[in-house]
Amino acid sequence: MVKTKSRRVTITGTALLLCLGLVTAGSSIVNAGAATKKVPGVTATQVTVGATEPLTGIASAGYDQIAPAMSAVFKYVNAHGGVNGRKIKFVVKDDCYGTPGSGCTITNPNTATETHALLGIPVFATVGSLGTPTQDSVRALLRGDDVPQTFVASGSQDWNNPQTYPGLYGWQPSYNEESKIFAKYINATYPGAQVCFLGQDDDFGTDGLAGLVAGGVSLAVTDLYSVPALVTSNGASVGPYVAAFQSAKCTVVVLDTIPGATDATLGAALQLGYSPQWIISSVGSDPQTVDAPFVGKVPTDPEIGAVTFSYLPVTTSNSPWIPWIRKVMTADDSEFTSASYANGVINGNVAYGAAVAVSFVEALKAAGRNLTRASFEKALNSTTFTQTPSLTPLRYTPSNHQGLNGGYLTTVISDTAEKTLTGTIYTTESSNTSPVVVAKSHSAGIPAWLK
Repeated sequence: MVKTKSRRVTITGTALLLCLGLVTAGSSIVNAGAATKKVPGVTATQVTVGATEPLTGIASAGYDQIAPAMSAVFKYVNAHGGVNGRKIKFVVKDDCYGTPGSGCTITNPNTATETHALLGIPVFATVGSLGTPTQDSVRALLRGDDVPQTFVASGSQDWNNPQTYPGLYGWQPSYNEESKIFAKYINATYPGAQVCFLGQDDDFGTDGLAGLVAGGVSLAVTDLYSVPALVTSNGASVGPYVAAFQSAKCTVVVLDTIPGATDATLGAALQLGYSPQWIISSVGSDPQTVDAPFVGKVPTDPEIGAVTFSYLPVTTSNSPWIPWIRKVMTADDSEFTSASYANGVINGNVAYGAAVAVSFVEALKAAGRNLTRASFEKALNSTTFTQTPSLTPLRYTPSNHQGLNGGYLTTVISDTAEKTLTGTIYTTESSNTSPVVVAKSHSAGIPAWLK
């Protein structure tokens, strides 16, 4: 984290635009038994999938580790026999978060052109593509080619629309679900506290705010920040919001912020001598990502003690998935080096990419040897996926494509790590009327086919 006598409030555009969302692409339906019909992206020995990711440009910092982590898992699976006799070929296209220029190293990239490039290969499906606005922009394109748009890396509820986009599937819990779990914690731990909220002025912030309100949290001050304003002001635009929270004497502040905005908010509070209990969305709390611009600049990391949320086992837990992920990542020397880790701790983006890839492998396995897009989507809609790193089973139905629906609360303990707060796993649904309930322990070990 950042360590000097005063915390910098300026932040880079790259850091500010971290964690804007993740996404994937759709599928084409071919008659499952027709030997004469070729399935796009599938041969007798290989299945080709793809993703668009911000490998360069303003959203690349941190997020550019997700695709390499996915690739490392696929290479590991291939080295151990593949899936149902097929190896996985993973093609990643740099869409620069759909924003030509802004530091991009390729000529005029955008999500639509890079998605067209994937369709031209062709790919069987897209998996783990990043970004709510970017992936929203290609939903119709992928649907038109019947390409499954799977495991979109974003908590938007846009992915749960199977009537219009039957091949579109989310993966992580929705922003609404996460906030309802925060609300349960706030009401139990800080009854009667003055609570303030700062969120992003899109579905990230508005869905999160709706979840808090649905969970019964009464908010003293509510503000939504603009990402463009954050960028152009180098983070200074959040200062008035933080000052308003301090004036309202809020002792608890909930942040639905991307990592750069989290860092700017903590910096503004530090300058004001304001230290509420921070409760930070999983999107913007990973300590390694939040503090990348400021390592070594402040004496005490103001994020330590913040409460956040995780749907994956934290790296300080005894989950068998943590050493497995480290083993798989470090084995892939071509894309991962020791520089990918801070003090040996796996960061949230690496864990995310690994977990998405394992989930996709399990889905391919469930679809069987006679792989078609129809058989794959049927497997997604009828299988409960339990052999993944996630804390709750990954479950879809024909009418619900949101993805995971729970996890546990954690707290930041250092510049690089979190630990579980209580270990209690909560689940809920995106509807504002769905209650938050304690879930049974989901302790899936490493399946034999991944060892």
